[in-house]
Amino acid sequence: QAQKVDFFIANSKEVQARIKKFYRRDVRVIYPPVELPQIASVKRGNYYFIVARIVGGKGLRLAVEAAQRRNIQLKIAGVATGYYTEYKELSKQAKRNVEFLGYVTDEELARLYGGAKAFLALSTDEDFGITPVEAMLCGTPVIAYDGGGYRETVVNGKTGVFFKEATEESLIDAIDRLETLNINPQDCIDQAEKFSKERFKREIKQFVEKLTKQ
Repeated sequence: QAQKVDFFIANSKEVQARIKKFYRRDVRVIYPPVELPQIASVKRGNYYFIVARIVGGKGLRLAVEAAQRRNIQLKIAGVATGYYTEYKELSKQAKRNVEFLGYVTDEELARLYGGAKAFLALSTDEDFGITPVEAMLCGTPVIAYDGGGYRETVVNGKTGVFFKEATEESLIDAIDRLETLNINPQDCIDQAEKFSKERFKREIKQFVEKLTKQ
């Protein structure tokens, strides 16, 4: 059925490469739009932040164990879905420095992003990854797994850092490296604004107009 598709649009170069590999078709990349509610300025806190719905059980455990070992404050927002048992076990094991927030509104999410010391992006096979861009939009740097769409959004050493392996040691090393950097929040915001809704609408319009002229 994929061969019957007239035109492909991918949400990242990562997905573009997959389509080319499996279907051998040309693909246009148009990054998805990223936006958050406008909120008042938030004072920067001393906690690291995760949106749990995109992590999954393995990534969540990795973050919790790293936080406990490193004794850092960790806040986890999101409702447990397909990994409810894992989520429940970790919430019981977690010490006081790990806080499970459950469901949060979009406004609360924006405040959590803005107050975080850094955002943790832990998926090892992310297509694009909207949450790291949301974090950067709030001026917050990102610690991301070095793979997938994260490579297209996070600028290593400027808006965050990468870790190479999905291990506790590798994540802790990235946390330590981030703390040695003086990342400018405005650099994070400038990077995130490359993925604005206005840019998305403009590129979709240009794509459709080009097709209609053929």
